[in-house]
Amino acid sequence: MFSVLTRTTRQLPVISLISGIALLLTATCAQAVGPVVVDPVYTLTTFTGVPPGGATQPDDLAISADGKDLWVGYGNGVNTSGASGSSNAVEYDISSGAVLQNVSVPGHMDGLKINPTTGDVWATENEDGNPTLAVINHKNGKFKIYKFDPALITGGMDDLVFEGDKSKDVFIVTSSQTPIANPVIVKIKGPLKKKNTELTSVLAGNPSSVRNVVTNMVETTDQIGDPDSMTLDSAGELVLDNRDDVDASSLYIVRNPGATNPVLRVPLTYLGESAQVNDTIFTNSETSGEASTAGTIFITATGANKIYMLSKPYFPSNEVYTASNTHGVVGLVDLNSGVITAVATGFSGLHGLAFAPTFVEIVPDKKHED
Repeated sequence: MFSVLTRTTRQLPVISLISGIALLLTATCAQAVGPVVVDPVYTLTTFTGVPPGGATQPDDLAISADGKDLWVGYGNGVNTSGASGSSNAVEYDISSGAVLQNVSVPGHMDGLKINPTTGDVWATENEDGNPTLAVINHKNGKFKIYKFDPALITGGMDDLVFEGDKSKDVFIVTSSQTPIANPVIVKIKGPLKKKNTELTSVLAGNPSSVRNVVTNMVETTDQIGDPDSMTLDSAGELVLDNRDDVDASSLYIVRNPGATNPVLRVPLTYLGESAQVNDTIFTNSETSGEASTAGTIFITATGANKIYMLSKPYFPSNEVYTASNTHGVVGLVDLNSGVITAVATGFSGLHGLAFAPTFVEIVPDKKHED
């Protein structure tokens, strides 16, 4: 079911250059769009973990609650409607890069999250049709496959998040849905079943009322045509990446239905143009929910078949980062304006982001204690 491999160490070469008045660090990657250019506040390196044989195209990422293990979903280029092929969920030891488990799962793996209560890994397959859910035992790599009641599903499934007491609320992104009125976010209703797991609709592809946070205007014609990744903000609200609005790519923030504005939209721009993004994260542990002011952002570049690590001395709590696959940019997002400010550019096929926090403890200075 799983295999263990040792790792080899690879360090991203870094050189210096002057661009305008800023000193930038450049990491040259043979398969990248261009030289990967990094803001000088940050440090970019390649993750030392080596993919197991046959594992290619890393996509979504998940980090264990203790911050020690990294799970990576490798799509392997297989059919996205589940017609054939399998994907790999690979567990790495972050400190050494060693492969701890390599689990082959039927279908095209896209969404990947760790259940905060059980520690098990949940992976959605087949974003374009015939969706399934694999629940992987984090201790031994054994998994079970679950299917869904087709009443609300005409397409596939993408990402998922856990919320609520003992992680009982599970929200899933439904992608490639037709017609547009079908849900783009669903919630699992009741227990998982081998067949016909029940779902309830959380957000339709054509929500009746959306507040644009940039214009402060209410919109009634939004169409969420290409939903992708999803996460939670610090208030416990769902934050959904949509790559194909009528007028722009956006983040949709889904709140309590009783809120004054239950659905918000943040149109995203980079250098004045609409920016399509593949993943958005907050600088906290998505598994434990704890915020941190130190840590590392893991990045998957599917086009280059690489995993990168982006770090800096200080991450303000709950900063928002996004990965724009169309621009090859990882950047900071201003949720008031929707503007993305690049911190690293030149990537090939950006997909997943995950933040691994380093918890900083305040220790009294014994020399000056009273």
